[in-house]
Amino acid sequence: MKKNLFLFWLLSVSLFSMAQPSDAVIRKDLTSPNTIDIKFTKTTGTRQWNSSSGNWEYVRGVHIRLKSKDYPGLVVKVVGDAVYQYVGAAKYSYQKFRTGYNEWEGIPNPTEADIEKMISSDWGKFYGYMFRRIVKLNSGPTLAKDKNFTWSNPNQVLFFMKINADVIESNTTIQTVEQEYEVRLYRDNIKDPWKSFLATTGAANTKVLSTQEVTEGKMRELEKRTLAYTLAEEEALKEVAGLPELIVPDFSSAREMADFFHDLLRNGNPELLKAAMLKTLAPHLMVDGSKTQFSWQGKEMYDKAVKQAFGGDMKYKDQYCKNYSTTSLTSKSYIYIKGVLDKAITMIGTISANDGYKEGVPQVKLKLVNLDITVRQDQDAVNFINSFSDKSKLCSN
Repeated sequence: MKKNLFLFWLLSVSLFSMAQPSDAVIRKDLTSPNTIDIKFTKTTGTRQWNSSSGNWEYVRGVHIRLKSKDYPGLVVKVVGDAVYQYVGAAKYSYQKFRTGYNEWEGIPNPTEADIEKMISSDWGKFYGYMFRRIVKLNSGPTLAKDKNFTWSNPNQVLFFMKINADVIESNTTIQTVEQEYEVRLYRDNIKDPWKSFLATTGAANTKVLSTQEVTEGKMRELEKRTLAYTLAEEEALKEVAGLPELIVPDFSSAREMADFFHDLLRNGNPELLKAAMLKTLAPHLMVDGSKTQFSWQGKEMYDKAVKQAFGGDMKYKDQYCKNYSTTSLTSKSYIYIKGVLDKAITMIGTISANDGYKEGVPQVKLKLVNLDITVRQDQDAVNFINSFSDKSKLCSN
């Protein structure tokens, strides 16, 4: 019985070997007028069962180099499988070519300067989730020399980059890692400059070189050295350097602060408002440890204030008098300024907060905790304001 089974197996193998298409046949089946050459990935193919068709297939991996129809002078390398289907009588018939991916030849790879220009346009996009974890960049980003550029088409290229960095792993752990990034550049036309990029990485692309335990105090210090923090601080410092000079006094009451901001909103501009808010916002509305960066809440407050006071056809100065009056909601900490129109009210909120230490003594100052401006842009408001030939008549004082 065992002998019969062995003979059956031997016969099957022999028939399979005899039936499989030769290299010459495969080359003939795959050759077209644009074919330059065909190479096989292995010395032989594989026989596999196709459950969809319910039949055996013979699959041979190949690289086909073709002259491009769409891009004269370029060569496309098609990597995939020649698929043959069993037709009985120990024969296989060519069925299809199953494309895996394409590579292109004859296109100059992007230079290091090209790559640097693209990825440096948005470091957060390049580094991804590592952007807020990297506390020291030891080397890179540099091209991975052991991997080639791969062209999906003349307008899209893939390559790999590496960095060596110290990163935050946990509340008390710093790791030195080698991180690999898969990067793609995109453009609209082969003659155009690169337009955008996509970078991806993950835990599978991380090689841990060393691990160091640090104290919680040290970690708090390191969190202010992440790439995200330091690059944002650099950009903020540049922006602040371009803001106008503004002397902001120490305020002894909410009314004093309200007077200051009311005058600024009437006679100033977005840049002056930003300079004032950077010096007066409560600590939680600023990025921890920074004098130049709003927190997301602080930025939201500033953006809304700019839009309301300066962004519409009707400005703050059009609807608020120099000598203002307040509503009954006004308190010791919150000032509600009445405009010349119903529902035109601006609220300025204050809080006493520690602005740092001097000789160990907290320096408590009055800080801005809320700035909520309403400037009406509806047609009725516009009609009312424009009905006055002398705008000074809007204000009785």
